[in-house]
Amino acid sequence: MAAQSKLFQRLIWLVDTIYSAGHISRDEIDRRWSSARYNDMHETEYGERNFHRHRETIQEMFGIDIVCNRTTKEYSIQGLDEANGAGMRSWLMNTFAINNMVNLGGGMEERILFETIPEGTRYLSTIVNAMRDGKQLYVSYQNFVRPEPHSFLLAPYCLKLSKRRWYVIGKPDDHPEEADPRVYSLDRVKELTATDKTFKMPKDFKASKFFANQFGVDRRITEAERIKVKMSAYDANYMRTLPIHGSQFELERNDEYSIFGFYVAPTYDFIQELRKFGSTLEVLEPAHLRDEFKEESENLAKMYEK
Repeated sequence: MAAQSKLFQRLIWLVDTIYSAGHISRDEIDRRWSSARYNDMHETEYGERNFHRHRETIQEMFGIDIVCNRTTKEYSIQGLDEANGAGMRSWLMNTFAINNMVNLGGGMEERILFETIPEGTRYLSTIVNAMRDGKQLYVSYQNFVRPEPHSFLLAPYCLKLSKRRWYVIGKPDDHPEEADPRVYSLDRVKELTATDKTFKMPKDFKASKFFANQFGVDRRITEAERIKVKMSAYDANYMRTLPIHGSQFELERNDEYSIFGFYVAPTYDFIQELRKFGSTLEVLEPAHLRDEFKEESENLAKMYEK
């Protein structure tokens, strides 16, 4: 586990270094690595063999291409701005870049605050490697319903971060009859290890397509609906600058309110996201969702009257 974690840090350091520089020579990569915090072996250079081997690993694991300009003999990053996978790669880059900045900043760790992810991050490198190598995972898992953990083999398809929790999505061997993969929260995993048993990734599975109609990871409802909400002009700024779903669009805007539309499955996760705006948000359509919010408001009023 420790060796995998060190390799993971080294790979992301390489991507971040090239990405931050824009264009960089091999000599400059060697120079920066010689004084890098993650160079715990105190190597004087990155190493030509390591560099090209890690380039291939980075492409396989993250879909990020490190390319060489044969004229200038400088390296740069390609693929970060592509729509498919850009969110994961951007998160990866931003997280490591900020973490690296804090570590090198000398005392800045007390002045830059992060939202912590309570559990599960220690399994990430194991899962990523299993996804890359096509290996099944042994998982001991305890959800909020079962009194005891249960164990199974899992073919890991993808990872997703949602609301400070990491999730692994895949096919478990204890539910072979189900067509769709299942979603497991890493904070409910009691044990997770890689096995030698292989699996074949379905050619038609795309993580972005699997969650296209969803907000978060809740898939108890998968059919998308057209949803319309009205918000106060002030709170609309939060919705506008940080859209809550890729289908979001603004239908109307004035000094008093804005109206936003979505095409998304009205799952529990999505409804909870709308509820956080409280009385500054009104559901206009569909009727069944408006009635649900109305009933919720009436129940809250009755509870506080008591």
